[in-house]
Amino acid sequence: MTKKVALWLLNDLRLHDHPALHAALQVRPTELLFVYVWGPPSVRWGKYSFPPEWPLSLSRLSSPRQRFLLQALLELSQRVHLVLLEGEPQEVIPPWMAQEGISALYAIREWAPEEVRYQNAVSQVLQREGKSLFLYEGNALYEREQLPFAVEALPQVFTRFRQLVERSSSVKMPLESPPSLPSFPSEESQKWLRHRLSDLPPPHAQAFPFEGGEQKGKEWLQRYFAGPLFTYKQTRNGFMGSTFSSHLSPWLAVGCLSPRWVYAQLRAAERREGANDSTYWLFFELLWREYFRWLMVRWRGKMFAAGGIRGYQLPWKQEERLLEAWIEGKTGYPIVDAAMRELGATGWTSNRARQIVASFLTKNLFLDWRWGAAYFETQLIDYDVYSNWGNWLYQAGVGTDGRGFRWFDPVRQAKLYDPEGHFIRQWVPELRGVSAPRVYMPDPGYREGLGYPTPVVDWRASLAYAKDTYWRTVQGAPKGNQLLRLFQDEET
Repeated sequence: MTKKVALWLLNDLRLHDHPALHAALQVRPTELLFVYVWGPPSVRWGKYSFPPEWPLSLSRLSSPRQRFLLQALLELSQRVHLVLLEGEPQEVIPPWMAQEGISALYAIREWAPEEVRYQNAVSQVLQREGKSLFLYEGNALYEREQLPFAVEALPQVFTRFRQLVERSSSVKMPLESPPSLPSFPSEESQKWLRHRLSDLPPPHAQAFPFEGGEQKGKEWLQRYFAGPLFTYKQTRNGFMGSTFSSHLSPWLAVGCLSPRWVYAQLRAAERREGANDSTYWLFFELLWREYFRWLMVRWRGKMFAAGGIRGYQLPWKQEERLLEAWIEGKTGYPIVDAAMRELGATGWTSNRARQIVASFLTKNLFLDWRWGAAYFETQLIDYDVYSNWGNWLYQAGVGTDGRGFRWFDPVRQAKLYDPEGHFIRQWVPELRGVSAPRVYMPDPGYREGLGYPTPVVDWRASLAYAKDTYWRTVQGAPKGNQLLRLFQDEET
């Protein structure tokens, strides 16, 4: 009897280290089709989605984010028989399977609430038709059974999580790519993908300099691990260039690279060249990514609540004027504006820049942190639901940060990590004729002639309000109703 099976792709656009693919091949199918749904939960919001509660109207995918995804799909379509369906997964996958005579569907298990709802919806429809959706763990360093604690007992702080898994858990070797597949590329899907790519506006001149796809990701990793890796800890807080950080996150986000494969390559590089603080620090960042995944398994919908996993009832502001100034890079704080303009134009900005702008939104504008997280979702080419929302929880003080209220001084940060002002002048053309140190915070009278906006808030006063409000909410009013001690615990 002819047996056709299908692999439903979500955030796993690769052939290496793919447990669901290996499971599908174990049944020895005569034909294996790969299917990707151009719709929810990745491309747009749908029936089981949680669209952001904010005043703006934005598509779910910015042009840069869409381009990277399309490139990854196009590369994969040249290696396998990829079928593209448009619509709600539970409405388009089952009838397509019936039409093609496909007996079973395989996929990587997702843990985020929206993705879980869609996988459950597809599974329920298939069950009514006498078919099954088989789910397998993947896209993580560890499987659930490898954790040295029950997920319900996940440590509330990252440091404890790191200590426990480093001491007790081992990363499995990644699965090899299958030597051959009962599948042949489809010209139809390639044509569709190329057409969508051609419809996108051209990338910005300073856009993220890499393309989506498994092979592109592997090629870049090999170049980075051949040299720049070994100075990563010293350069990781930079703003400009291709080698100050690993830039692996976009390929990890859409699953062109497996974190277990990255880990295996990291250990190989250490054996070849020797381990140092920088190679450990890259593993450290992989562990942060891992922690946020399990945090979502543990807390599920609370990861998206205004009070976060701590349940703090903070009186977040919801002022559209301030949100628009932040998004457009017109806050009057040069390093914040440079980072936000880069993000809007390219779908990318550095990790340090993300921390600075998140701190500004939550600690100075005191806007609902979910607005910032939702905007990042629409823009980032490396958007990952677990890391994005976990990091925003952390920055907002409603997640896993043991210190609670952590903040950044945008002027000091610019002086530390953009010492010549090159990044600011690159993205804020109004300031291109301004040299350091004035470029970090131009005088009020000087701004008018430059056409650069005045600050939307007073930094020191807004921080005082936010910190006092935060601690009164968390701990209650101090004795004597005096302001709490402020301006401690800046992140460095």
